[in-house]
Amino acid sequence: MATEPVAVPANSTRKRIFLILLGSFIAMIAVVAVSVGYGVHRFWEDALRVEIARNLTQKTQMFAARVNTDHEHKVEDIAAQEGLSAGARATVIDTNGRVVADSEVQLSALENEGRRPEFVAALRGETSVVTRKRNDYGVAVLYASAPVSGGAVRLAYPLNDVDIAIGHGRRILFLGGGLALLAGLAISWLTATTVVRTNRNA
Repeated sequence: MATEPVAVPANSTRKRIFLILLGSFIAMIAVVAVSVGYGVHRFWEDALRVEIARNLTQKTQMFAARVNTDHEHKVEDIAAQEGLSAGARATVIDTNGRVVADSEVQLSALENEGRRPEFVAALRGETSVVTRKRNDYGVAVLYASAPVSGGAVRLAYPLNDVDIAIGHGRRILFLGGGLALLAGLAISWLTATTVVRTNRNA
């Protein structure tokens, strides 16, 4: 005895179509949002760091030029003024690596400062840019150094503002991903509803 096919309710069909479309849209949107968002974020982060390094290097070169040409002011005063102008810590060493001026730190606490990589490079006549952690809080600091007559100069710029900006950018990226998923849900529902109506009218 032949059995008659069981009719599938429209609601069940709609649910199946909705789940299929939902999975497809969410997967597509998630991949696109994460790929594009991550790429844009990394590009922006790299461009920001490059721009800060370029700007600090220019200020360090101007600092070096003033140390070489300004014979009316003491090197301590020059370091203080240039550090304030650049918004960074300014340091001057002699050819032996001994610190002769610093805008923020007592000289007695800087006995080994001349051995830092950026100063070693500057004493060889090179302009150098180095990033490293400075304190127990793990704040990254950008160091730019340049040679001068009788030694070298350096500007040190903490990157905590950059880290804050990067964190803000990541939060925006996550928010955008969440909005993309909500859009996927809405599109899936509308598409599933349209397909079911089309099948009914066929």
